[in-house]
Amino acid sequence: MILLLTTLTVAGCTPPEHVEGPSPAFDESSINNVWHKAKLRGVSFRAIGQEPGWLLEITTGTEILLVTDYGETRTAYQYAEPEVDQEHRRTRFVTGDGDVEVLIEGKDCQDVMSGEQFAVTVNVTLGERRLAGCGRA
Repeated sequence: MILLLTTLTVAGCTPPEHVEGPSPAFDESSINNVWHKAKLRGVSFRAIGQEPGWLLEITTGTEILLVTDYGETRTAYQYAEPEVDQEHRRTRFVTGDGDVEVLIEGKDCQDVMSGEQFAVTVNVTLGERRLAGCGRA
């Protein structure tokens, strides 16, 4: 939990504040929301990118899942503890074999396909290949 809160802080996000009063109405459309489904599976951070389409899911303490080439390639890496640079609002994960580096930065980002706004920019490096996208905890 501390790691997730650190990642949120580094990425420029803050956990929701407690709000008095009735809880918001349940939104049935969230049942089909991929971000909501990922959270229910235990994913602590998720990112997406385009051209070619890719997604990243980090499950703290378990794995880093990277799906590339519009879903054709699916690779799960053992979870690696991140390097956190709070001053520069960066979190960096490097897989044990060094094949994959994930850099999460607290910079505004907009998905080029959907136009959706995110508070976090994500860059994934696979050897010579670089994937750019947006994400959220």
